[in-house]
Amino acid sequence: MAQPSAIRSVNWHLISACNYSCRFCFAQNLGEKPVNYAEGCRILTRLADAGMEKINFAGGEPLLHPHLFDYCHFAKDLGMTVSITTNGSRLNANMIQNQRDNIDWIALSVDSASEQTEKKLGRGNGNHVSHCIAISDAIKEQGIKLKINTTVTALSWKDDMTDFIQRTYPDRWKVLQMLHIQGENDDAVADLSIKDEEFQFFIDKHKSIFLHDGHKPVFESAHMIESSYFMLTPSGHVKTDDGQIIRKHSLDDVLSFGVSAYVNEQQYLGRGGLYEW
Repeated sequence: MAQPSAIRSVNWHLISACNYSCRFCFAQNLGEKPVNYAEGCRILTRLADAGMEKINFAGGEPLLHPHLFDYCHFAKDLGMTVSITTNGSRLNANMIQNQRDNIDWIALSVDSASEQTEKKLGRGNGNHVSHCIAISDAIKEQGIKLKINTTVTALSWKDDMTDFIQRTYPDRWKVLQMLHIQGENDDAVADLSIKDEEFQFFIDKHKSIFLHDGHKPVFESAHMIESSYFMLTPSGHVKTDDGQIIRKHSLDDVLSFGVSAYVNEQQYLGRGGLYEW
């Protein structure tokens, strides 16, 4: 019988494919085909029945999945809070307006305020930051909550993103230390990973920033990230990353035994996994 769990949110990496080539990405080599739509709806129903209140659709790049918005609509009908994490390159104002009733949060991945740095990291071709600024305005205009996700690497730990964050004015800013996952971003470790004290330097520079409604940035070290996320792969398996190694488990088994047997509940709560979403 499943043990009670405080974990109430899940990240589903719908697809491994991406139109960007971010070298530090820890979800780029999952090697799976997405489930068909009917099976995807079954998975979402199981998650909602198991007490998951928030679903975040990620990738790869989730907007490359043909049923992303269908899933968003289905999840909303299940009563879930719906979020997508995207590089934003395929988003436009009309798309955002059309989906405003199906999506509660849009998280844009922006790892530096420098267009040149983003290009070096593999995130776009030199206009990623300006595009995300424009898209952030469109998101807020439609009443969707805006989140910025920033992964700090060796190319960006000295950056000052204050002006960018004040310009986009997100409801939430999540700042993550680059995490090495074996088989996913091995080639980036030597030149992109950062020491704890370098991550702390970035934290100290930005910890006084106020976001929308007075919220503060959320900073997650590599240690905090590891084992603290309830994640699904494109095929609907549960993905864990204990010891920086990906292991896959049957969703039915995880829900039967309890999510907390696979995801560190203390880590989840400690990094602020529960908030006013």
